[in-house]
Amino acid sequence: MVSAQDEAEELLMVACAAAVYTPKQADKSALPNFVARLKAAQISVAGILQENRFDPEGNRRFIDSVDITTGARFAIKRPMPVEDECGLDVGNLVETSAILRNAIAAQPDLIVIEKYGDQEQEGEGLLDEIMQIIAEGIPLLIAVPEPALEIWQSQCGGLGTTIAYDENAMMEWWQGLSDD
Repeated sequence: MVSAQDEAEELLMVACAAAVYTPKQADKSALPNFVARLKAAQISVAGILQENRFDPEGNRRFIDSVDITTGARFAIKRPMPVEDECGLDVGNLVETSAILRNAIAAQPDLIVIEKYGDQEQEGEGLLDEIMQIIAEGIPLLIAVPEPALEIWQSQCGGLGTTIAYDENAMMEWWQGLSDD
């Protein structure tokens, strides 16, 4: 028989990490590089990464969600007339949600999510899928902007850990899971 204390301790061992970055952080290659290393090692990784697309002058114009498993791309943010306006394409957010639902069904070794934006911070967007991943016990690595860390910790009930948005920190976290 499993005691309530054993269940509580099991919940505290949730394989979930928030890789915290500053919004103005110039180098955002740590997460894609980490994913590439795991895939090269034949580790089953699913989820979404984000890639910026630029116009000919070098200005960021779109943000794509990229399915880690298939490479399919969906523009989730488009340019707006005023830079401070949100250009989130809610229709394509549905496609991104489907990517995560497919990942949950596939039960990979790790799900990576490079999206924890305003929608998720407000309890919308991909938050249901993110919480389902945690509830299913699938290891999760999610990129969280530093100003939203407190919201993230509140939403996930303080479960998991916080690591630097750094490829080596991500590898250490992952290897620590493999040692358990």
